[in-house]
Amino acid sequence: MMKWTGLASAGLVTSSWGKTGESLFLHEGGDEFEDLRQLFNSDLSRKPAMIAACQDEVDVQLAVAKAIKLKLPISVKSGGHCFIGSSVNDGSMLVDLSQYTGMNYDRGSQKLVAQPGVKLGKMYDRLLSEGRLLPAGSCSGVALGGLTLGGGYGLFARQYGLTCDHLRRVRMVNGKGEIVDSDDDEDLLWACRGGGNGNFGVITSMEFDTQKAPEKLGAQRFKTKGLSEKGMVEVIESWFTIAAELPDPIFSAMVLNGSQVTVLLTSSYSTSGPAFQRAAKRLKDLGLVSNGALNTPIAKALRRYYGRPKPLPFYNASGGFYKGYENLEGKTEEIVRRVQQNPGLIFQVNTLGGAISRGTDSAYAHRKFPFLGEIQAYWRRPEDKLGLVNQVDAIQKIIQAQEHYRNYPSLKIENYSTAYYGAKLSRLQEIKAKFDPDNIFCHAQSLEGR
Repeated sequence: MMKWTGLASAGLVTSSWGKTGESLFLHEGGDEFEDLRQLFNSDLSRKPAMIAACQDEVDVQLAVAKAIKLKLPISVKSGGHCFIGSSVNDGSMLVDLSQYTGMNYDRGSQKLVAQPGVKLGKMYDRLLSEGRLLPAGSCSGVALGGLTLGGGYGLFARQYGLTCDHLRRVRMVNGKGEIVDSDDDEDLLWACRGGGNGNFGVITSMEFDTQKAPEKLGAQRFKTKGLSEKGMVEVIESWFTIAAELPDPIFSAMVLNGSQVTVLLTSSYSTSGPAFQRAAKRLKDLGLVSNGALNTPIAKALRRYYGRPKPLPFYNASGGFYKGYENLEGKTEEIVRRVQQNPGLIFQVNTLGGAISRGTDSAYAHRKFPFLGEIQAYWRRPEDKLGLVNQVDAIQKIIQAQEHYRNYPSLKIENYSTAYYGAKLSRLQEIKAKFDPDNIFCHAQSLEGR
């Protein structure tokens, strides 16, 4: 096994944990099989041919070897939060990494070594106890592996960069069952910084740089009250202008839900700072109201955004990347109308830019865009599903974005490989062919080699 001092000292490069032969593999009919095939999107139900419940690198190698022998495609699940459920596929060998959750923080190097099944909530708890931070998403149940491989953004990405920008080293079991270390192959690290999961192999461990954590997180919500459709459109347009001028430490999101526009501002500095106050005043001048700002200890503040821990039915999709309001001009009126008329339908735009735009060269292809949209639909009654699904598809078609975030996949995106990877596609296809020449890692929107 290739050397990796950080992992060895952490006990994260291990021999098999005791399962041998068929005892590693689960088959339909058992409770554990049913539990592990469950996706976060409870509206989706997939049945793999078998599940390998992996807890270490040796387990992963055994699973890949078994899949090759049986000629089964491989799907890889760490947290199972993929919008379209690509981490669990019918008839596949499901390599389940949900129990593969070791991590170690080294105080000397200030680096985190983690296995792919580590959940974001646990990661934040560990690092914040050391006064450190890895910029990542906000939902606590999302696994670090899938988030990182698609890019990984959240409240701190504008200030520090994407999660994948902090990735410094990885180990992977490739499509031939071999262990690859990114220290020995620079293509692997480049591809894992935004090249998507389930494409090249099974990532077994990751090493990250970390940042000094802020002591507090400042936050304030602003909401519209009783605006007409035209008024809501004007607020959205103005928000783009305000958000484009925010300094890197301030993140903002605009959420259109029902007849209300909500704007969130967060900052790693106090809300009493001049930049935050200028933005707050401009939002209030638009007629938005607020209950005031909060400056909360960082660990407590992040829990406010942890989201729902258990599966639920939904249909979410990328709304695409935007350079500014000009990408939505002439379309916002129809989006507002559809959201108003369909309870459960949400349109959200988040700020990017800042350190993301200055990041190192990697497979992540969208650094030039300062905004990212997401279309969401949630329902409680099954009879509401079809109408909401149709509305999400309709809004996506209205927007007509050409570039999309890999971690917000949609089966309705035409030419998805180009949309996700842009100019990076050709190199990614070559890397795919090198690590997985027989395309054993495949799913509905997997990358194809050249």
